[in-house]
Amino acid sequence: MRSHIMIIDDAIDQLQLMRVVFKMVDPGLEVVIASSGDEALKSLRSDPDLRPKVILLDLRMPGKDGKAVLAELKADPDLKRIPVCAFSNGDIEKDVCDCYEHGASFYFKKPTGLEPLKEFAAHFKSLWFEFASFCPR
Repeated sequence: MRSHIMIIDDAIDQLQLMRVVFKMVDPGLEVVIASSGDEALKSLRSDPDLRPKVILLDLRMPGKDGKAVLAELKADPDLKRIPVCAFSNGDIEKDVCDCYEHGASFYFKKPTGLEPLKEFAAHFKSLWFEFASFCPR
């Protein structure tokens, strides 16, 4: 079965919360998580049939940070078509601009609190899975 969303975030509690909230919004939605850039890249390269339709990527991670992961994704001919939505706790202009310059499809400030996260997940799911079109290759 093809995953729909991959969330990459080093904050395990936030990662689990985001997974639960997306599943609350749509129990049928498959949500795959990775707690590091390296783990995500390994997973994405291991089985083409399990690649998500969209990736949510935390910018601030130890080791390979989100900008490095984004650059690697967009440089890989097999992964570059997967839309990447970058996020962080702030919206520092340089981070936002860097993300778009390196191929991010969307940048958002990470919602804080359960209700804002649920609202975000509902809108995100609607936008990406009801209105967006994806490259089939």
